[in-house]
Amino acid sequence: MGASKDNPSSEEPGSAQLGLGALIGMPWLMFSMVSGLFALAYHHYPLVVWGIIVCFVILAFFFLTLDARNRMGGSWFMLLAILCICAIANGCIVGMYNYWVNLYPYWSYYEHDTYTNVLPSESAVTHSDAGTIIFANTARVDTTRALGFKQDMVYCVAPILGDHHQDRVEYWAAGINCCNSRGDFACDDSWDPKAKSGLVLPSFIGGTIEMSKVDIGISRPWWKGTPDNFIEAVKMAEASFEMKSAEHPLLVRWTSHPQTFVDDLWRQGVGHVVGSVSVYFLISLIMGAGLQACSKRAASAQQRPPSFGDA
Repeated sequence: MGASKDNPSSEEPGSAQLGLGALIGMPWLMFSMVSGLFALAYHHYPLVVWGIIVCFVILAFFFLTLDARNRMGGSWFMLLAILCICAIANGCIVGMYNYWVNLYPYWSYYEHDTYTNVLPSESAVTHSDAGTIIFANTARVDTTRALGFKQDMVYCVAPILGDHHQDRVEYWAAGINCCNSRGDFACDDSWDPKAKSGLVLPSFIGGTIEMSKVDIGISRPWWKGTPDNFIEAVKMAEASFEMKSAEHPLLVRWTSHPQTFVDDLWRQGVGHVVGSVSVYFLISLIMGAGLQACSKRAASAQQRPPSFGDA
């Protein structure tokens, strides 16, 4: 009769439903918030996002301290802490992936200038702040002088030229895994005669990449691999086709509808958040229900009175 008052591990009426809701809902909410923050806020407020993530981690460890005090039977708080830590880690992984693949390029193009009627012979330095470049009608991608540099993936470049002779190449069309080692450049809309626009690769916006500071044939840290590998491809194209590139070239994705491309990045980013949150809800539902059942069995085992044989 008095066991429920004396034993802090016994469950009050409705506590099982509350526990199940917490095991399912709290990790899912953490995952949803973390992945959503990376998509919508990380680009402008990275410190705020990481601060919120740290608060979530502290909350998860607070649950561990409650478990150590045996506030409920069956290690319920420990299970909640583990699920929350997993949700935070998965939210960071999924959110960062979505940010760098979809939202970082979107914000880069959205926040930078658009230049129109640009001749391929114009200095790339004068358009270093461009996110989108709409070239003159005479511009074309010279696919016959394309080159692919293989470093795990194939980094493809091809010069953007006009009708008149140029002393050096200021702009290059670029892509990954869309060409052979020489020629056969098929990146984005390079074979569309109506395509006259380029979206500057985000790492080249600002004109901070210098040809002379990239050495050929050396290993690089992963965060510098992509821009430096493109520059190495440009240098190999210079040597192979006897061309000269600008010191601060701009590499672009050649496209016929740049605004549609940018809008698609936003839709893909938002769709990635909605899809991942939906999938994680199903995962939380399964994990929460399963662990709740395990927790109840463990709590029952702790409360079972000892048999005569145990004595």
